[in-house]
Amino acid sequence: MSEETGDFAGRVVLVTGGGSGIGRAIAEAFLAEGARVAVCGRREEPLHALVEPHGERALALRCDVSAPGEPAAAVAATLARFGALDVLVNNAGTFALGPLEETDDETLTRIFAVNVLGLLAACRAATPHLAARQGAIVNVGSVVSQQVIGGSVAYAGSKAAVDQITRCLAAELGPRGVRVNCVAPGNTETPMAEPLLADPQARAATEARTALGRIGQPADIAPAVLYLARDPWVTGQVLQSSGGLIL
Repeated sequence: MSEETGDFAGRVVLVTGGGSGIGRAIAEAFLAEGARVAVCGRREEPLHALVEPHGERALALRCDVSAPGEPAAAVAATLARFGALDVLVNNAGTFALGPLEETDDETLTRIFAVNVLGLLAACRAATPHLAARQGAIVNVGSVVSQQVIGGSVAYAGSKAAVDQITRCLAAELGPRGVRVNCVAPGNTETPMAEPLLADPQARAATEARTALGRIGQPADIAPAVLYLARDPWVTGQVLQSSGGLIL
């Protein structure tokens, strides 16, 4: 689909954590719908590989959202290149499993710095620009915020925070015309989920618990993100995109 005919033609989108997995699929979906897309992440090589085929419509930005000032710098670079911002997708995330008493301070700090504080910093920097365009924020959460999985307390806690941030920020920014929603994937075939899916028995058990009978792919999540970025009358919602893992 060309820039002139896509649903997001003329719109500007910033995707964090977009070098691989779900973030990459989201960036590609917006590009296919005509958007101009800035994609950021910690590793430059996959970012450049993603944006290269799209010329001036795509921008690669090295950004660690957990580093103070870097989310704001990514927003500023997006504005410098494209002149506006319509959609912020907070996809950057990190993951760790283990009992709390075996989880060190460095891991705890990293999980919340990326999954929560980095998301908040990006939202804060983007807000005035999104308000100017009546834009949208789509956060990428997880079904673990709604279910109890052993050894996931830190990660699940961070994603539960994302759910509540979504609702509170929707109420805060609604009067300014900014919609805020969240997509909650289930187990999805990504590098981050590889430790969970590498065991054939665990994989089979997840497939058996999922109504649609398979593990999700990154491309399965992107349509839900685009729907929430597009719909003008949905805000403050957490939309499960898991193939029916939780019913």
